[in-house]
Amino acid sequence: MKAAVLKKAKEIKVEEVPYPTLESHGVIIKVKACGICGSDLHVYKRNDKSGTIFGHEFCGEIVEVGKEVKDIKPGMRVTAVGFKPCGACFWCQQGKGYRCSHMELIGYEFPGAMAEYVHVPFAVLGRTIFPLPEELSYLEGASVEPLSISYFSVNRAQPKPEDTVLVIGLGVIGLYAVQVLKALGVKRIIASGRRPARLEAARSLGADLLIDAARENTIDRVMEYTGQVGVDIVIECAGQQRTFDESIAVVKGGGKVMLVGVYEEPLRWDPLSVIAKNISLIGCLGGNFPACINLLKTGQVQAIPLITHTFPLEEAAEAFRTQLVDPNAIKVMLVM
Repeated sequence: MKAAVLKKAKEIKVEEVPYPTLESHGVIIKVKACGICGSDLHVYKRNDKSGTIFGHEFCGEIVEVGKEVKDIKPGMRVTAVGFKPCGACFWCQQGKGYRCSHMELIGYEFPGAMAEYVHVPFAVLGRTIFPLPEELSYLEGASVEPLSISYFSVNRAQPKPEDTVLVIGLGVIGLYAVQVLKALGVKRIIASGRRPARLEAARSLGADLLIDAARENTIDRVMEYTGQVGVDIVIECAGQQRTFDESIAVVKGGGKVMLVGVYEEPLRWDPLSVIAKNISLIGCLGGNFPACINLLKTGQVQAIPLITHTFPLEEAAEAFRTQLVDPNAIKVMLVM
């Protein structure tokens, strides 16, 4: 079968690779759509994992089912969470492999879905395998995973309708966060980003104040908008030193900073600023696929406006270049 394989820094080649081997607890999915994630770009740029087949934002059709798998049948349209539990840690010994302390992740430690077929080694209906309603397209199905990150992060913050919330970083995670906040009834949403196309997307999706961080001072604009009080919650999706510092500066006393973005470099920070304001710094890594499928099905969240580019698998190299450098790119997807 064909797959997009990382050869070296910023070089992807589509080549023939072995068809997946079906494990007893796994399924094989014929891939229909797969998104390029910001986490993929981190590895793509630095190339410390040559030979990687990326792809953890995907959906497709079940074609083979392992002998130990229950309630999953060939022909089902699904999206999935792909990981492999170690089988030996505390959680695995309790029969809760989905909490494994040493799990390997699809698209990194084992081959992902930027291929014609992908193997999901731990297949449990409703926990790692999720049926895709007929109302949703494959592009929307491949959007469930990034949406689930935003949904989990926003809900972890427990926003109230009267809160003022700042979203920093308007990649697809930040733009989904804006939509989830809107769906939860939050009345004042500030969106800060650096690309005009993404700022316009935030505006169209319901942000109340836009800050062009390439031209404006985010701290000054936020403090002016809030009467020098600051915001109740920051959803920090950019993962940079500058945006972390901005988050600490603009959150009000007793507020929350949700750390969602993946940081490429270690932070330098002074804990005294956090202590003095009684700020809660909260790490966010999790998801809720059923809730996100429902948000898409009911139209409370829109995925299609964020999918700016699609490419066939054979053009994976161009797809990665587009996601990395095109200022108009929000979400780039491969379609098979």
